Amino acid sequence: MERKRVGIIGAGVSGLAAIKACLEEGLEPVCFEQSEEIGGLWHYTDDGGQKQGASMYKSLISNVSREMSCFSDFPFDKHTPPYPSHTQFHQYLQQYCNRFDLRKYITFNTQVVKVQRAEGFVEGEWLVNTADAGTDGTEARQHVFHAIMVCSGTYHQPHIPSFVGLENYQGTVTHSQSYRTPDRFQGKSVVVIGAGNSAGDIAAEVGLTASKVYLSMRDGVWIFPRLTRSARPLDLSISRALLNVPEFVTRNYLKMLSRSHINQVNYGLDHTKDPFTHGFMVNDEIAFRLASGKVLAKSDIAEFTRTGVKFVDGSNVDADEVIFATGYDVSFPFLDSDIHPSSLQDQELYKLVFPVHMKKHTLAVIGEIRNRGGASPVVELQARWAAQVFQGITQLPDHHTMLEHVRRDRQYRDSRFGPNKLPVVDLRYTEDIARDIGVKPSFWRLVFRDPSLAFLTYFGPAFPVHYRLQGRHSWSGAAEYAKTALLNTYSATRAGRVQSRSSSQLKVNSLITVLLVCLIVAVLAVIVMIKI
Repeated sequence: MERKRVGIIGAGVSGLAAIKACLEEGLEPVCFEQSEEIGGLWHYTDDGGQKQGASMYKSLISNVSREMSCFSDFPFDKHTPPYPSHTQFHQYLQQYCNRFDLRKYITFNTQVVKVQRAEGFVEGEWLVNTADAGTDGTEARQHVFHAIMVCSGTYHQPHIPSFVGLENYQGTVTHSQSYRTPDRFQGKSVVVIGAGNSAGDIAAEVGLTASKVYLSMRDGVWIFPRLTRSARPLDLSISRALLNVPEFVTRNYLKMLSRSHINQVNYGLDHTKDPFTHGFMVNDEIAFRLASGKVLAKSDIAEFTRTGVKFVDGSNVDADEVIFATGYDVSFPFLDSDIHPSSLQDQELYKLVFPVHMKKHTLAVIGEIRNRGGASPVVELQARWAAQVFQGITQLPDHHTMLEHVRRDRQYRDSRFGPNKLPVVDLRYTEDIARDIGVKPSFWRLVFRDPSLAFLTYFGPAFPVHYRLQGRHSWSGAAEYAKTALLNTYSATRAGRVQSRSSSQLKVNSLITVLLVCLIVAVLAVIVMIKI
C-alpha cells in the first residue's frame, strides 16, 4: 500500500517535530527548508542568512529551562546548563535530527512558492510549487502531496508601527531582527521600543556600551527573573496541580513574584494590566541596568522629531538610533486567503491547528502560537495530532462542533488577551491536545502502578517527557527519566561529589512522595465515605 506523502514547510523546531511525527505514523514526509540548515530562528548567522523572519542575536540565552523546552522523548545531554544558549539549543536540534535520521527528508535551499488544492481535491491532495531559495520563483517545480503541515512559524515580516513624524527622523531606524551585538552603539543615545523579551534583552545589552538607552513601552511591563530562590528555574513551578488553583491566587502570586524582583513604580514600569492575561518580560539583567541609570524606562512615543522622539509624558530626547523590538506580522504568502488567511482575526483554526472550513482535513498549521514556556513540547503535540488525523487514526469532530469551539475559543482569547493577537497557550492547551491523542498522563492510572511517578507527574514540574508515559509511541525510558528530570536540570553545574549523592537523595524523595500520595488517597477516600 502506498504511503501517504506529507509536505512539510520549514525545518525549524516545528518542522523537525512534524517529520518525526509523520514517520511514527507511517507517513512519508518531504520537508522544504529555505535556508541551508535546520533550526529556523535558532540557526544563528551574522547576517541573518536568507531568512525573512526573526533572527538570533549573538548573546541570546533561552528564557525556558532545558527540561521544559526539550522534545518529549529526547532530553538534552548532561553537559547542557539549565538555560542553554542559542548555540547549545541549535546543537540539540542537530542531535535530535541525527538521532532520528530526519535530515534525509529535508530539501534545503528551497522556498515554497505556492500551495494550492489539487484539481478535483477528492482525497484532499495538494499541489506544492517550489523554487531555489533566493530566486523569483518563475522556474518552479511541482509536487503532489496527500497532506500539508505548515511549519513556517510566526516570525515572518518585522512589524514597525506607524508614528507621527517617523519619516522625518534623521537618525538610524532598525528592527530587532537585524540586531546581533551592541558594538556599534558605543557612546550613542538609543531608543528601544517594545516590552517583550527581545526589547528587554537588547536594552540591557546595549546599555553596556551606549551613553544612554531609553526603553519605551506603551503600558509598562511585568518583569520576571529566570530564576527563583536557590537559583531554581522559574518555569519548574508549572505543574498540573496548579491547574486547579483559583485564577486569582495565581494572578496575585505572579504580581508578588514580579514585584519582589523589581519595584515597578520606582523604575517607571507601572503596569495596570494583568500579568495573567497579558504579556510579560523574562529578564535578569534589565533591573540592574535600570538601577544603574544605564537604561531609563519611558512611556509610549507621541511623535518623532528630526533628532529624536517625544514621549506621551511630554518629555523629549535626542536619539542617534531607534530599535523597534515590536514583533512580527504573521504571513503565509504561499497560501491563498481562502485556505488560510494571514489575518489572525480571519483565521478559523480548530484548536489552533486545523482550518475548520476544509472538507478534507489534510492541512495543519503547526506552531502559530505564543507559548508560556518552551515551544518544542507544544508543536510536537500538535504535529503528533496532525499525523494521526492524516493517517485516519484520530478523527476530528463535525464541522459545526469545530466551528462552535473556534468561536468560543476566540471570544475567550479576545476577552483575555485582546483581539487580533497571536494566541497564547499554556499547560491547559497541551493537556487538551494530549487528551485528544491519548497521551495525557493519568494520575489515577499511575498511582497504582508507580505512586512516586504519579505524584511527581501531578505535583511536580509538568515535564514534556510525561507525554511519552502512555499511549501511542510511548517511550520505554520515559518513567525513569521523569523521576530524574528535576535533578538532571543541574547535571552540568553540580560538582561530582554532589552528583554522587543524587541517587540516595532521589530514593529519599521517592519515599516521601509515596507517603504523601498515600496520605492524599486516604484523605480522598475519607471524603468519599463521608459523602456516601
